[in-house]
Order: sequence, then structure tokens, then C-alpha cells
Amino acid sequence: MKKTFLILALLVTAITTSSAQRVRVMSYNVKNGMGVDGINSIERCSDVIRKVDPDVVAIQEVDSVNRRNNYYVLGRMAEQTGYHAYFGPTIKYKGGKYGIGVLSKKPALSTKFYSMPHRREDRGVLVVEFKRYYLVCTHLSGQYIRNGRCVQVDVIREAVSGLKKPVFIAGDMNARPGTPVMKAFKEFAVVLSDENKKTAPSNDPRGCIDYVLGTNGSFKVLDEEVIYGCYASDHLPLYVDVKVSKAKKRK
Repeated sequence: MKKTFLILALLVTAITTSSAQRVRVMSYNVKNGMGVDGINSIERCSDVIRKVDPDVVAIQEVDSVNRRNNYYVLGRMAEQTGYHAYFGPTIKYKGGKYGIGVLSKKPALSTKFYSMPHRREDRGVLVVEFKRYYLVCTHLSGQYIRNGRCVQVDVIREAVSGLKKPVFIAGDMNARPGTPVMKAFKEFAVVLSDENKKTAPSNDPRGCIDYVLGTNGSFKVLDEEVIYGCYASDHLPLYVDVKVSKAKKRK
């Protein structure tokens, strides 16, 4: 009898372990590779990604074939890193497009883009599905808009509400810890990155405005880092290592 219980216990442990997955999630506002040192090189941003070696990256501020950058910036980053690229155009810009994107080691199962219009500049939410989880990339409105970002958080909340897998939400939220925007996020998600670590501007960080959050799952942070001394953009890149599994069902 004891042997039977031991076998059952080992089986339960094996099932529980196999249902959890370690994921490295990165967020990086690359500003099209324009560094605070005046050097314009998307290659430097790609170098950072290669060194961090994340499973998925939420990218903000990338051009696509416009007069400022006459090539597909996210596509070039994908070539430089060996990742797959998924672009979410938020606005038409200088004869082309501008927006957000996701880079991933493994190909996505699906993508969906939600527009978040505003009176000055449209924003967006890119939802990318993978086998065991979703990555949601976004870039919320700037500080000059007082109420718009909370409305945008509502759009994100609605976008993830029906998803059946754990969800990572990553990006430039343009909001510091304790602000109404971050309080709105915390109504349905948990912050996985360290809110005490400042992310912008990269050459003199004064506040945390870039985050990785999780919802619709069970998350255990194993490691996290903001990469200081990286001047390839005006934002610092950050990543979290998370053990993630489906949310436990309530009895």
C-alpha cells in the first residue's frame, strides 16, 4: 500500500513539474536604435537581445519602411538575432508605419492586434500566442495625457480576459509605480519585474516606466534584471525569468 501511495505521489509531482515552464521575458523600447550617445544603430539593440537570450521580447518604437528608416526595423532585428518577428503598426508615419512588435525564439501560433486610439497618437496592443502562454506587447500614451492611459489599460484587460493560457504583459507603460495606471494594472495582473529599478532615461535613470506583468496564471519570479549602462536607446532593457503554469483551480 505504501509503495502504491509513493508511486501516485511521484506521478502527481511529475505532472505538476511538467505543467510548469521557465520563461525569460524581455521588454525593450529600442527607439529605432537611436542611442542617447547620438549613435543610430539597431545592431546594438540586437546585440543586447542576443546576450540576454530571452524566449520572447516585447519591442517598442520601431519603424517600418518610412522616410526616417527606409527598411523594416523589426525584421532586421529578427535577422540579426535569429528570432521570429511580429509587428503591430500603431500609426502611419512618414510614408510608412511605426509601432510595436514581438521577437520570439519559437514561431507564434497566432497574433492579434488591437488599436487604442487617442487624441494625439494612436497606440496599440499586440497579443501573440505561443504553445504554453501569451505575450502582450504595448506602449501606452505619454505623461501629458492624464486619463487616456487608464482607458488603455481597460483595453488590455478586455483583450486578455478570455485567454485560456497564462499571459505576460510587457512594455513601456509611461507610468511610475503607484500611479493610477499601475494601480489599474494591478486590479487584474501582478508586476513581475522590480518596480524599484529605474528604466529611463538610460543615461540617467530617474524612474521605472517599463514593466513585465503576469495574469491568468501562476507565476514565480526566479530572476530579474534591468540592464544598466546600455545606451543604445533612451530606455534600459529589462527581463524576468519566471516559472509559469496555469492558474490553480479553486476548490
